[in-house]
Amino acid sequence: MVKTRVVALVSGGVDSMCSLVYWLSKGYDASVVFFDYGHKASRKELETVKGIVSELNSVAVERKWGRVIDLLVLDISFMKKLWKGTQLVDETVDIKKEYERTVVVPIRNIVMLTIATAYAYTLLEQGVCDKAVVVLGSQYSDVEPRKDTGEPMYPDCSPECFLSIESALKICHFRDRRGIEVWTPSIAMLKKSELLKMCYNTVGDLVYRTWSCYKGLEKHCGTCESCINRRKAFKEAGIPDKTEYLETLSY
Repeated sequence: MVKTRVVALVSGGVDSMCSLVYWLSKGYDASVVFFDYGHKASRKELETVKGIVSELNSVAVERKWGRVIDLLVLDISFMKKLWKGTQLVDETVDIKKEYERTVVVPIRNIVMLTIATAYAYTLLEQGVCDKAVVVLGSQYSDVEPRKDTGEPMYPDCSPECFLSIESALKICHFRDRRGIEVWTPSIAMLKKSELLKMCYNTVGDLVYRTWSCYKGLEKHCGTCESCINRRKAFKEAGIPDKTEYLETLSY
């Protein structure tokens, strides 16, 4: 029998938490990786991740799911020196209310995915598992085409991006230890609202414990692009949004 370990990149948001729930509910144990890349919401996100992991492990015991084996907090805040001019990292750049190119942190997902895969390969080498599934929460709504160029709004969220990286990362290690798979909701063609609904039907109100806001405030601002996308997802999923927002905008 093949022993599989999930290595899940979790930020505390709807997408990453729901992706983790999906795999835990299937009976797979997981290593959770949180990246602090010097972003504005890092403190609030980490606080959220710790709470969610604790609650999910309680649920896992009750329902005989897989559980979170470890939580790795990785400090890559040195990248802040490189990711200048981006809304999420640069203190001199305001967080906008609508999508703009500056909200994209260049190949952020690939940087993190590569590090997480290095850990997955280490688990394989140590004999902890025979296969590792590296899970990242990027969903299909993230790859909607830009109006000006037709490119994905977030290029490093596309299925093509992840499948290409998976192939490259397999080539980068020994043939007898290439038992890795990259999984994202975007590869499964799941939109944010679909992922949210599936998760809500599984863990109920725990979805409200997630954190989506780009700002590190005590409550969701309600006006950044991520908060607006959160509100849209709840509405499209037909789920009441119990999130506390400081302000709400019409969309």
